[in-house]
Amino acid sequence: MPDDTLNLDCSALPPPPVPAEIDLRSYCWMKLDLNRLHSSDFIHLASNEEFGAAVKLWTESMRQVPAGSIPNDDKILASLAGYRGSLRRWMKVKAIALHGFSLCSDGRLYHPVLAEMVLDACGNKTQQPPSSPSDPRAKDRERLRRWRAEQKAKQGSSKSTRTEDEHSTQVDETVETFQGRFTETFPETAETFHIREREREREKEETLNNVSETADETFQETQSTESSPMPPATREGTLCKKLRALGVRAAPHMVIVHEMCARHSDEHILAAAEIALEKKGAGIHVGYIAAMLKDPGKSSAKSGKHKQADAPPNRSLLPPLAVGQSNHIRL
Repeated sequence: MPDDTLNLDCSALPPPPVPAEIDLRSYCWMKLDLNRLHSSDFIHLASNEEFGAAVKLWTESMRQVPAGSIPNDDKILASLAGYRGSLRRWMKVKAIALHGFSLCSDGRLYHPVLAEMVLDACGNKTQQPPSSPSDPRAKDRERLRRWRAEQKAKQGSSKSTRTEDEHSTQVDETVETFQGRFTETFPETAETFHIREREREREKEETLNNVSETADETFQETQSTESSPMPPATREGTLCKKLRALGVRAAPHMVIVHEMCARHSDEHILAAAEIALEKKGAGIHVGYIAAMLKDPGKSSAKSGKHKQADAPPNRSLLPPLAVGQSNHIRL
């Protein structure tokens, strides 16, 4: 049942603020400016029931065609606002629930704020988030989106292949050709360019010359180092070489080597080393040879003592044991 108070001459009414072909039923979002809502008179005038009915009408208007409008019929409005079958309750909240709506020339009710939301959503429709899985048209929209993406990818690949073919057909210009064109176009700058090139070549030549001079000096130093005479060999060094060849651990910096050289001849030391190697084997220290040269009979005396200690004792030389009387009683 249409509202009698709003049944006016449609020719005298303003045109709709939204084009008639706008359909946002596939759009799942509604931008609601909270600051604008809480600063309006509606939020202070509406009760909780009236506010709930108004919000339902706002959301239902986004699903109508054209979007942002609602029909001018009390039964349909009562059903959209949640009062289906209860027209009396709808009439109680109607005045505040339709706050801001106005009748336009197409016979439908429009809200100016909802019209702004609709126009904004039409501009950002390509950036809308994915719809809910329960939407029956979600699969069709996803299939259409994929098909469009494939078409764009094919067009982009064809364009890239064309540009590559064009670049391949073009002949690469050499550096000389580029310099020639550069000098023809900018003669003053070309002179500066050539001067800088010459300076760079000079710097490279100077760097190479410095490197070659440094290498020659290093080579001469190494040659002078190699050609310098070696220090003369000492008696201790020669003796230690012979001792190491026999298997004795000795070095010319040892004090004991200097003492042996001061007291004994090389032949005497080498002879003692041969005797020590026969007794102890290879790997002995030079100190063992020095001890032999200081006390030749010490090692033999030590060996005799060891032999006597290892021999079993002579029992005839031991004193007899003292045995006492028996404590047993003879029966």
